[in-house]
Amino acid sequence: AGWSVAGGEMLADLAAWRAPRIGVAAAAGAMLAVAGVVIQRITGNPLASPEVLGVGTGAGAGLTAVLMVSATAGLDWQLAGSVFGSLAVLIAMLTIAARAKFGSERLLLAGIAMSALCSAVITATIAMGNSQSYVLLRWLSGSTSQATGADAWVALACLMLLTLPLFLAARWLDILPLGEDTARGLGLPIAGGRLTLIVLAAILTALAAMFVGPLSFVGLIAPHLARLIGFARARLHLAGAVLVGALLMIVSDWLSRMVAFPYELPVCLFASLLGGPYLVHLLAKGVPRHG
Repeated sequence: AGWSVAGGEMLADLAAWRAPRIGVAAAAGAMLAVAGVVIQRITGNPLASPEVLGVGTGAGAGLTAVLMVSATAGLDWQLAGSVFGSLAVLIAMLTIAARAKFGSERLLLAGIAMSALCSAVITATIAMGNSQSYVLLRWLSGSTSQATGADAWVALACLMLLTLPLFLAARWLDILPLGEDTARGLGLPIAGGRLTLIVLAAILTALAAMFVGPLSFVGLIAPHLARLIGFARARLHLAGAVLVGALLMIVSDWLSRMVAFPYELPVCLFASLLGGPYLVHLLAKGVPRHG
Protein backbone atom coordinates (compact mmCIF):
# COMPACT_ATOMS: atom_id res chain seq x y z
CA ALA A 1 0.00 0.00 0.00
CA GLY A 2 3.06 2.28 -0.05
CA TRP A 3 4.33 4.69 2.61
CA SER A 4 2.09 6.45 5.09
CA VAL A 5 2.40 8.38 8.33
CA ALA A 6 0.62 6.69 11.20
CA GLY A 7 -1.81 8.75 13.19
CA GLY A 8 -4.86 8.46 15.40
CA GLU A 9 -5.93 4.89 16.14
CA MET A 10 -3.20 3.41 13.94
CA LEU A 11 -0.51 5.26 15.87
CA ALA A 12 -2.04 4.12 19.16
CA ASP A 13 -2.02 0.51 17.95
CA LEU A 14 1.58 0.70 16.75
CA ALA A 15 2.83 2.45 19.89
CA ALA A 16 2.66 -0.78 21.91
CA TRP A 17 5.34 -2.29 19.62
CA ARG A 18 7.36 0.75 18.61
CA ALA A 19 7.50 2.86 21.77
CA PRO A 20 9.59 0.35 23.81
CA ARG A 21 12.22 -0.10 21.11
CA ILE A 22 12.39 3.65 20.49
CA GLY A 23 12.88 4.21 24.22
CA VAL A 24 15.62 1.57 24.42
CA ALA A 25 17.36 2.88 21.29
CA ALA A 26 17.24 6.49 22.50
CA ALA A 27 18.53 5.62 25.98
CA ALA A 28 21.33 3.41 24.63
CA GLY A 29 22.40 6.06 22.12
CA ALA A 30 22.42 8.73 24.82
CA MET A 31 24.44 6.55 27.20
CA LEU A 32 27.06 5.81 24.54
CA ALA A 33 27.24 9.51 23.64
CA VAL A 34 27.79 10.54 27.26
CA ALA A 35 30.44 7.84 27.70
CA GLY A 36 32.13 9.15 24.56
CA VAL A 37 32.21 12.69 25.92
CA VAL A 38 33.77 11.51 29.18
CA ILE A 39 36.43 9.34 27.52
CA GLN A 40 37.39 12.00 24.99
CA ARG A 41 37.73 14.66 27.67
CA ILE A 42 39.68 12.44 30.06
CA THR A 43 42.17 11.42 27.38
CA GLY A 44 42.11 14.68 25.42
CA ASN A 45 41.88 12.47 22.33
CA PRO A 46 39.16 13.08 19.71
CA LEU A 47 39.43 9.50 18.41
CA ALA A 48 38.69 7.93 21.78
CA SER A 49 35.27 6.38 22.22
CA PRO A 50 33.74 3.31 23.88
CA GLU A 51 33.47 1.48 20.54
CA VAL A 52 36.87 2.35 19.10
CA LEU A 53 38.64 1.39 22.33
CA GLY A 54 36.91 -2.00 22.52
CA VAL A 55 34.97 -1.15 25.67
CA GLY A 56 31.79 -2.53 24.09
CA THR A 57 33.41 -5.88 23.31
CA GLY A 58 34.82 -5.82 26.82
CA ALA A 59 31.24 -5.80 28.05
CA GLY A 60 30.64 -8.87 25.90
CA ALA A 61 33.66 -10.62 27.39
CA GLY A 62 32.35 -9.90 30.88
CA LEU A 63 28.92 -11.18 29.87
CA THR A 64 30.57 -14.32 28.47
CA ALA A 65 32.38 -14.95 31.75
CA VAL A 66 29.12 -14.71 33.70
CA LEU A 67 27.32 -17.05 31.28
CA MET A 68 30.14 -19.60 31.50
CA VAL A 69 29.69 -19.71 35.26
CA SER A 70 25.90 -19.95 35.01
CA ALA A 71 23.95 -20.26 31.77
CA THR A 72 20.80 -19.16 33.61
CA ALA A 73 22.31 -16.02 35.16
CA GLY A 74 19.74 -13.29 35.66
CA LEU A 75 19.80 -9.81 34.19
CA ASP A 76 21.44 -8.37 37.31
CA TRP A 77 24.42 -10.74 37.07
CA GLN A 78 24.68 -10.18 33.31
CA LEU A 79 24.78 -6.42 33.84
CA ALA A 80 27.39 -6.82 36.59
CA GLY A 81 29.58 -8.93 34.32
CA SER A 82 29.23 -6.46 31.46
CA VAL A 83 30.17 -3.53 33.71
CA PHE A 84 33.22 -5.37 35.05
CA GLY A 85 34.36 -6.29 31.52
CA SER A 86 33.95 -2.72 30.26
CA LEU A 87 35.73 -1.27 33.27
CA ALA A 88 38.65 -3.71 32.96
CA VAL A 89 39.15 -2.92 29.26
CA LEU A 90 38.85 0.84 29.78
CA ILE A 91 41.39 0.86 32.62
CA ALA A 92 43.76 -1.23 30.49
CA MET A 93 43.36 1.25 27.62
CA LEU A 94 44.11 4.26 29.77
CA THR A 95 47.09 2.55 31.41
CA ILE A 96 48.65 1.69 28.06
CA ALA A 97 47.88 5.05 26.48
CA ALA A 98 49.18 7.04 29.46
CA ARG A 99 52.73 5.95 28.62
CA ALA A 100 52.40 7.73 25.28
CA LYS A 101 50.56 10.70 26.79
CA PHE A 102 47.28 9.45 25.30
CA GLY A 103 48.51 9.72 21.72
CA SER A 104 46.03 8.66 19.03
CA GLU A 105 48.21 5.92 17.57
CA ARG A 106 48.96 4.12 20.84
CA LEU A 107 45.37 4.43 22.00
CA LEU A 108 43.90 3.06 18.77
CA LEU A 109 46.39 0.20 18.53
CA ALA A 110 45.71 -0.78 22.14
CA GLY A 111 41.98 -0.59 21.46
CA ILE A 112 42.29 -2.83 18.42
CA ALA A 113 44.31 -5.36 20.41
CA MET A 114 41.87 -5.47 23.32
CA SER A 115 38.89 -5.59 21.00
CA ALA A 116 40.43 -8.53 19.11
CA LEU A 117 41.15 -10.33 22.38
CA CYS A 118 37.62 -9.87 23.71
CA SER A 119 36.09 -10.78 20.34
CA ALA A 120 38.14 -13.99 20.30
CA VAL A 121 36.75 -14.95 23.69
CA ILE A 122 33.19 -14.27 22.55
CA THR A 123 33.65 -16.10 19.22
CA ALA A 124 35.18 -19.15 20.92
CA THR A 125 32.20 -19.36 23.26
CA ILE A 126 29.73 -19.03 20.39
CA ALA A 127 31.54 -21.82 18.50
CA MET A 128 30.72 -24.22 21.32
CA GLY A 129 27.09 -24.28 20.18
CA ASN A 130 25.64 -24.45 23.69
CA SER A 131 22.94 -22.40 25.37
CA GLN A 132 25.40 -19.59 26.08
CA SER A 133 26.06 -19.29 22.36
CA TYR A 134 22.48 -18.29 21.61
CA VAL A 135 22.49 -15.62 24.29
CA LEU A 136 25.71 -14.15 22.87
CA LEU A 137 24.45 -14.35 19.28
CA ARG A 138 21.35 -12.43 20.26
CA TRP A 139 23.53 -9.88 22.01
CA LEU A 140 25.87 -9.49 19.03
CA SER A 141 22.93 -8.83 16.69
CA GLY A 142 22.14 -5.65 18.63
CA SER A 143 18.47 -5.82 17.74
CA THR A 144 15.81 -3.89 19.65
CA SER A 145 12.96 -5.95 18.18
CA GLN A 146 12.40 -7.81 21.46
CA ALA A 147 12.53 -4.71 23.65
CA THR A 148 9.73 -4.46 26.18
CA GLY A 149 8.25 -1.56 28.08
CA ALA A 150 10.16 -2.69 31.17
CA ASP A 151 13.43 -2.63 29.20
CA ALA A 152 12.72 0.91 28.04
CA TRP A 153 11.99 2.16 31.54
CA VAL A 154 15.08 0.44 32.96
CA ALA A 155 17.29 1.93 30.21
CA LEU A 156 15.87 5.42 30.68
CA ALA A 157 16.19 5.18 34.47
CA CYS A 158 19.83 4.11 34.17
CA LEU A 159 20.47 6.99 31.79
CA MET A 160 19.05 9.51 34.24
CA LEU A 161 20.78 8.08 37.32
CA LEU A 162 24.22 7.82 35.71
CA THR A 163 24.16 11.02 33.67
CA LEU A 164 23.09 13.35 36.49
CA PRO A 165 26.38 12.91 38.43
CA LEU A 166 28.30 13.81 35.27
CA PHE A 167 26.41 17.08 34.95
CA LEU A 168 27.28 17.80 38.56
CA ALA A 169 30.94 16.98 37.79
CA ALA A 170 31.03 19.24 34.73
CA ARG A 171 33.84 21.29 36.31
CA TRP A 172 36.05 18.18 36.32
CA LEU A 173 35.33 17.58 32.64
CA ASP A 174 36.19 21.21 31.85
CA ILE A 175 39.50 21.15 33.74
CA LEU A 176 40.93 17.65 33.12
CA PRO A 177 41.65 18.26 29.39
CA LEU A 178 43.89 21.18 30.42
CA GLY A 179 46.48 18.82 31.90
CA GLU A 180 47.45 17.47 35.30
CA ASP A 181 49.41 20.52 36.41
CA THR A 182 46.51 22.88 35.75
CA ALA A 183 44.00 20.53 37.33
CA ARG A 184 46.18 20.08 40.42
CA GLY A 185 46.70 23.82 40.69
CA LEU A 186 42.94 24.38 40.66
CA GLY A 187 42.46 21.87 43.48
CA LEU A 188 40.95 19.07 41.42
CA PRO A 189 41.29 15.54 42.89
CA ILE A 190 42.93 14.08 39.79
CA ALA A 191 43.13 10.40 40.75
CA GLY A 192 39.71 10.27 42.38
CA GLY A 193 38.11 12.38 39.69
CA ARG A 194 39.45 10.27 36.85
CA LEU A 195 38.51 7.03 38.58
CA THR A 196 34.96 8.25 39.20
CA LEU A 197 34.52 9.37 35.60
CA ILE A 198 36.05 6.15 34.25
CA VAL A 199 33.72 4.00 36.32
CA LEU A 200 30.66 5.96 35.19
CA ALA A 201 31.74 5.75 31.54
CA ALA A 202 32.29 2.00 31.82
CA ILE A 203 28.89 1.43 33.42
CA LEU A 204 27.16 3.55 30.76
CA THR A 205 28.92 1.63 28.00
CA ALA A 206 28.10 -1.75 29.49
CA LEU A 207 24.42 -0.90 29.91
CA ALA A 208 24.16 0.44 26.36
CA ALA A 209 25.99 -2.60 24.95
CA MET A 210 23.54 -4.90 26.71
CA PHE A 211 20.69 -3.35 24.72
CA VAL A 212 22.19 -2.55 21.30
CA GLY A 213 25.28 -4.72 20.99
CA PRO A 214 28.97 -3.86 20.96
CA LEU A 215 29.28 -1.79 17.77
CA SER A 216 27.51 1.45 16.97
CA PHE A 217 30.11 4.30 16.86
CA VAL A 218 27.52 6.63 18.38
CA GLY A 219 29.95 7.27 21.21
CA LEU A 220 32.42 8.59 18.66
CA ILE A 221 30.10 10.64 16.45
CA ALA A 222 27.75 12.28 18.95
CA PRO A 223 30.40 14.21 20.95
CA HIS A 224 31.88 15.64 17.75
CA LEU A 225 28.51 16.62 16.30
CA ALA A 226 27.60 18.29 19.58
CA ARG A 227 30.82 20.32 19.41
CA LEU A 228 30.15 21.27 15.79
CA ILE A 229 26.72 22.54 16.80
CA GLY A 230 28.41 24.81 19.33
CA PHE A 231 28.25 22.93 22.65
CA ALA A 232 31.82 23.39 23.88
CA ARG A 233 31.57 23.64 27.68
CA ALA A 234 31.25 20.33 29.47
CA ARG A 235 27.67 20.69 30.70
CA LEU A 236 26.38 21.83 27.32
CA HIS A 237 28.56 19.24 25.59
CA LEU A 238 26.93 16.47 27.63
CA ALA A 239 23.43 17.75 26.93
CA GLY A 240 24.09 18.11 23.21
CA ALA A 241 25.66 14.66 22.99
CA VAL A 242 22.65 13.11 24.75
CA LEU A 243 20.28 14.61 22.18
CA VAL A 244 22.46 13.75 19.18
CA GLY A 245 23.19 10.22 20.40
CA ALA A 246 19.52 9.49 21.05
CA LEU A 247 18.53 10.83 17.64
CA LEU A 248 21.21 8.84 15.81
CA MET A 249 20.17 5.59 17.46
CA ILE A 250 16.46 6.24 16.84
CA VAL A 251 17.22 6.83 13.14
CA SER A 252 19.33 3.65 13.06
CA ASP A 253 16.50 1.71 14.68
CA TRP A 254 14.03 3.05 12.11
CA LEU A 255 16.35 2.09 9.24
CA SER A 256 16.87 -1.40 10.65
CA ARG A 257 13.11 -1.85 10.70
CA MET A 258 12.29 -0.37 7.28
CA VAL A 259 15.18 -0.97 4.84
CA ALA A 260 14.59 -4.72 4.40
CA PHE A 261 10.92 -4.79 5.48
CA PRO A 262 9.35 -7.18 6.49
CA TYR A 263 12.73 -8.45 7.69
CA GLU A 264 14.63 -6.66 10.43
CA LEU A 265 18.35 -5.99 10.47
CA PRO A 266 20.55 -5.32 13.52
CA VAL A 267 20.29 -1.73 14.72
CA CYS A 268 24.03 -1.60 15.43
CA LEU A 269 24.66 -2.36 11.74
CA PHE A 270 23.17 0.94 10.60
CA ALA A 271 24.75 2.88 13.44
CA SER A 272 28.10 1.43 12.36
CA LEU A 273 27.40 2.34 8.73
CA LEU A 274 26.93 5.92 9.90
CA GLY A 275 29.93 5.91 12.21
CA GLY A 276 32.48 3.90 10.22
CA PRO A 277 32.97 6.47 7.43
CA TYR A 278 33.15 9.24 10.01
CA LEU A 279 35.97 7.41 11.82
CA VAL A 280 37.86 7.09 8.51
CA HIS A 281 37.31 10.82 7.94
CA LEU A 282 38.74 11.68 11.36
CA LEU A 283 41.78 9.47 10.81
CA ALA A 284 42.42 11.00 7.36
CA LYS A 285 41.91 14.55 8.61
CA GLY A 286 44.16 14.18 11.62
CA VAL A 287 41.89 15.93 14.14
CA PRO A 288 43.85 17.75 16.87
CA ARG A 289 43.64 16.77 20.52
CA HIS A 290 40.93 18.21 22.71
CA GLY A 291 41.85 20.58 25.47
